[in-house]
Amino acid sequence: MTLSTIARDPETGQLGAAVHTGWLAVGHKVPWVEAGVGAVLTQAVTESSYGPLTLDLLRSGHTPTEALTALLANDTQAESRQVAIIDAQGRIAAHTGSACIPSAGHAVGDGVVALANMAGADGVWDLMLEAFSASSENLARRLWTAVAAGHDAGGDLRGSTSAALLVASGEPGEPGWAHQIDLRTDDHTAPVAELARLLDLHEMYDLMGTGINAVTAGRTDEAMAALEAAAAHPLANIQTGFWKAAAQLLAGDSEAAEAALRETTADDPAWRLLWERNKAGGRIAPPG
Repeated sequence: MTLSTIARDPETGQLGAAVHTGWLAVGHKVPWVEAGVGAVLTQAVTESSYGPLTLDLLRSGHTPTEALTALLANDTQAESRQVAIIDAQGRIAAHTGSACIPSAGHAVGDGVVALANMAGADGVWDLMLEAFSASSENLARRLWTAVAAGHDAGGDLRGSTSAALLVASGEPGEPGWAHQIDLRTDDHTAPVAELARLLDLHEMYDLMGTGINAVTAGRTDEAMAALEAAAAHPLANIQTGFWKAAAQLLAGDSEAAEAALRETTADDPAWRLLWERNKAGGRIAPPG
């Protein structure tokens, strides 16, 4: 079974897609998301060209319904396709062909579509939509929640293999390749659970990245706030401690920075070399 969800967040304008299947590397072919343009899912007998072709049509001013109608009209295997489209305005189009392997179907909500094929039970897509709608978390979490609900309700008849999650800004000025979140797990025994772990890890790295950018720009308070939050994260790692030490050096506390560096890296020579190289290059330095 391939089950998936696409949605638009009405508050942020973000566009996203999440998918899980019993086939390898689902993130490579099924979900397509472009900032400020839309999101597409193409599955069942997957035709990956539907992704970029649909985004091209949306970008040129077509509605999701117009785009889907045009693609299906020229497709001899249209009844074997399952497709969902949402644009940056939240308009939706969806199709489950009559030749898709049962159980197959989709459910449409306000700015969201849930769909599944080869499902273990009818109505999995309705449960996914309910799970998405009941969640008050950010878009990425809501998308994952929907896919997890579908997985728990029936699972893949072939077993679980891969999952993916994409989120992009709703701003049309963003580059087409720019994704705020792009996570994939392939050839995994529990891909949906692993996707949740990767999402947690992404949030930690996002904090760390904010802190690193602030360190290199000399914004001490912002650097300390972000890196302290990253260091307190359950999935914090050596890099987190390294850059927290850099923020302490930036704040003028060289003694605390050295102590933190030794504690977090256990005086590993590779990390010490990286520290010295960053200092020499001016990326991290005490004030003055």
